[in-house]
Amino acid sequence: MPYETRFYNNRWWVLTDDQLVGGYNAVELRSYVFPLYTPAGVLIIQEAPPDHPHHQGIWAGLEIDGHDLWNAGSFGKPRHRQTNRAPLVELLPAVEGNGVTFVHEVAWETADGTPLLHEWRTVRFSTRDNCTRVDWYAEFSAPDRPVSLGQTKEAGLALRVPPHWETPFGGVIRNDLGGVGEAACFDQHSLWLNIEGSAGNGKTAGVVLLPRTEPWPWFTRDYGCHVYNPLRHQSVELQPGRSFALALTVLAYDGSRSAEDIDGLVAAQA
Repeated sequence: MPYETRFYNNRWWVLTDDQLVGGYNAVELRSYVFPLYTPAGVLIIQEAPPDHPHHQGIWAGLEIDGHDLWNAGSFGKPRHRQTNRAPLVELLPAVEGNGVTFVHEVAWETADGTPLLHEWRTVRFSTRDNCTRVDWYAEFSAPDRPVSLGQTKEAGLALRVPPHWETPFGGVIRNDLGGVGEAACFDQHSLWLNIEGSAGNGKTAGVVLLPRTEPWPWFTRDYGCHVYNPLRHQSVELQPGRSFALALTVLAYDGSRSAEDIDGLVAAQA
């Protein structure tokens, strides 16, 4: 299945067989994944919803030495940022027979440019086993001094589903422990988190969030924000020369699937 990329409107588009797979973007505050489609072309994330404009598709956020790099300028917060070392157009994605990969450095900085954290990031798009897949891997290291990654609910790798997948409009949140709904899935150490919603015309589509580093509690909300968060209940003290890794796989699929079907889909992606 041949892949190709196109750079347009400060976004790298990923396509296969002339069909859109997804996109990787950069703005002043961060780089992130948007859009992302199922194999049938259903959009499964949203970008900058009006209630939380810092919720940008699939994104990363942290609190570093007390600086909020999650809200990233929303709600009157300082505009601390994640800056790509090279402009987006220069990232030169690796286009291979089995996917498209972006690898780049990210400088996490305060609004005045003070370095806080270094990151090597890999974001990979692919399609297989009747799903669209994004793999996000981040390796963080301290600059020239110890760094504290703060304990907060607003940290980790996150995804915001479309508004019509929010629980009041029929979206369903599930996990592999049998939990259904926000209350049953919130703060659980489940191996996967799944959200299904309407694809229009009576059809359904879904997304699976699958941690690739050790399981941590899920921060999940009826209004559509779902976060893989290693800092929910603990801080991480990062010494110079040491690193901290965070990785998440996102699977977008068509149709409605049982929990057993999701188990099978996850097993096929190992």
